[in-house]
Amino acid sequence: MLNGRNPLLAPMVHQIKTLLLALSIVIPVMTVAQEMAGKPRFIAPMDIPLELAGNFMEPRSGHFHSGLDMRTGGQEGVPVKAVADGWVSRIKLSPWGYGKAVYIDHPSGYTSVYGHLQALKGPMAEAALDQQYKQQDYSIDWYVDKGALPVKQGELIALSGNSGGSSGPHLHFEIRRTSDQVGLNPESLGIGIPDHKAPEILGVRLFGLTDSSRTMPYPPKAVGFAAQGGNGSYALKDGLTLTAYGTVGLALHTIDRYDANGAKCGARSIELFVDSTPAFSIHFDQLDFNVNRFCDAHMDFEQFKGNKLEYHRCFRLPNNKLRIYGKEEAQGRIELAPGQERRVRFVVTDAHGNKSTLAFNLRGATAAEARAWPKAEPSGSLFRYDTANSISEEGIRFNLPANSLYDDAFVDYTAKPAIGRLLSPIHSIGDALIPMHVAGELSIALKHARAGKATIVRLDPDGTVATAVGGTYSDGWLTASVKVFGSYSIAIDTVPPVITNIDLRADMKGRKSFSLKIADNLSGIGTWKGTLNGKWIVLDHDPKNKTVTHHFDKHSQVTGKKDFVLHVTDERGNASSYKFSFAH
Repeated sequence: MLNGRNPLLAPMVHQIKTLLLALSIVIPVMTVAQEMAGKPRFIAPMDIPLELAGNFMEPRSGHFHSGLDMRTGGQEGVPVKAVADGWVSRIKLSPWGYGKAVYIDHPSGYTSVYGHLQALKGPMAEAALDQQYKQQDYSIDWYVDKGALPVKQGELIALSGNSGGSSGPHLHFEIRRTSDQVGLNPESLGIGIPDHKAPEILGVRLFGLTDSSRTMPYPPKAVGFAAQGGNGSYALKDGLTLTAYGTVGLALHTIDRYDANGAKCGARSIELFVDSTPAFSIHFDQLDFNVNRFCDAHMDFEQFKGNKLEYHRCFRLPNNKLRIYGKEEAQGRIELAPGQERRVRFVVTDAHGNKSTLAFNLRGATAAEARAWPKAEPSGSLFRYDTANSISEEGIRFNLPANSLYDDAFVDYTAKPAIGRLLSPIHSIGDALIPMHVAGELSIALKHARAGKATIVRLDPDGTVATAVGGTYSDGWLTASVKVFGSYSIAIDTVPPVITNIDLRADMKGRKSFSLKIADNLSGIGTWKGTLNGKWIVLDHDPKNKTVTHHFDKHSQVTGKKDFVLHVTDERGNASSYKFSFAH
């Protein structure tokens, strides 16, 4: 023994210490590497201060928003960069939806998406153009071979724009998990947006969840019970105690805002506690595109669509397949015995951890109190959500598949005489504020010499045509799929589209592009095709501005005389042509 130690063990102890020291260095490095591989930190896609017009999983009509809408100061043409190394996996160009969009896969297992672009840049722009000429179609959805179009972090890939279904210049940006294309919150992956504001809580609505449940009426001219407060702490206006009978559920009107602007955005989670026990929770962390339309089941659709109020249901409708809810036993169902008073508390959290709470009392009413409350009597036929439903009346057939509705609903049917240019009676089916998950099949009787030019149309409340639905004619019936309840009739479209020259001139030398206006009076533009000296050229169709534009490219910029021809058809096959010769 030496100083109480065994000399034979000294070398072993030294080796163990050396190994532990090495592990203490290697393990943190491995952990950091694993974290970086599993959860990379993406850079911002634009070198401008990031301000949002919409955030991840903010509720929209028919879907949750799948990414961040980044403002571009009302301008197009802001440089857009790749947020990380990777390769272009998909290029989709369309007059609708995301417009001009680029998808980039990253080695970390994520995909970044850039939508509503004005133009692509770099090698991918040339590759996309070649695909358009190969397919002879402006609209392409091209899945690019892995590694064929590599990009580096920070590389210019596009310019921001306003293409597709965009309502104003901005960049739509997403991050998805590549393996299953589930949408993720970009703010959790390094896209930082300054936010020190707690969510706003604006009101509460009550719902009876059984046939015998009843709820107290809302204040005059109100659709809910208003909340008041701020800085993260809210209460019902005037300290109101809500009263209900039986089993009820709640919906919460809440929004979130960021530091830089006042745009309404969505929260990241909503939690409901009853007597301090978790009763329901909603987590807006991942977006499954396969069930995204069930957003209409989550929101109080009548208020969301009809009054633009963001009431989130804190209970599930029977046909709601969203997987954003917690596993609380109550699932938002609150049982109230007569005279019982329960304490309700909501906690709303945004993407940056800012929280707001709303607390109030909920009292059980007596049967006598409940009978005294006004109750609207339903009218029409009861449509069960889990069975097929139909209406068959003179001159009309309407069939709705099972699981087209989110809950049972009463559906009215009325008919009024045709007016103006309409060829059939006006058939009103249900209420447009009842959401429809699966389209119904509507058939309207038609006898007309030019039935092939007929289209089913949906009407505004004043009887004017809101939109043409289309339809197929067979054996005296015009049949189309309809996605909303409302008023429908038939109109004939025999008028061809109108083509108007905007800036084509006899001398186009030095010009980089030209545009024409194409417009249709009813059924809408179906196809468009342009040629120069008999050869197909790309024409960028912008439905919002009713234009087609050609940007001179390697296929069309050869100098000399050019004969331009444009053919346009509408959805009923009516056609127009325009010819123009110029020098370039």
